[in-house]
Amino acid sequence: MNTLKTIMSLALALLLAAVLASCVKKNPLAGDQRIFAGKWVAADGTFIVIYNDGGGDLKTSNSSITGGKTTFAGDTITIGLGPITKKMKITAKPKESGGKWVMVLDGFDYKKE
Repeated sequence: MNTLKTIMSLALALLLAAVLASCVKKNPLAGDQRIFAGKWVAADGTFIVIYNDGGGDLKTSNSSITGGKTTFAGDTITIGLGPITKKMKITAKPKESGGKWVMVLDGFDYKKE
């Protein structure tokens, strides 16, 4: 019986997450922001994915967002879903270096995959 409660709780949580993700209003990336689109990975495995439709995913050591919203404000990128958000300072915008695209967020190098 306890296992059934756990399974039901997990199913409800997944359903709630899916509903929240579908309700997030996203704004497509503007022309100058499209250079940020793609999957960007840091040396420690942290990654962000920025979609052209304004969506975003994030995985850090203590946070995970799937189906969130990506916003740009000045030199900051924010990826969020409901109350869970992660703000990152754009230390260096994406540029090609040695045949790879690289950008720096919060002082850490991210390479485009």
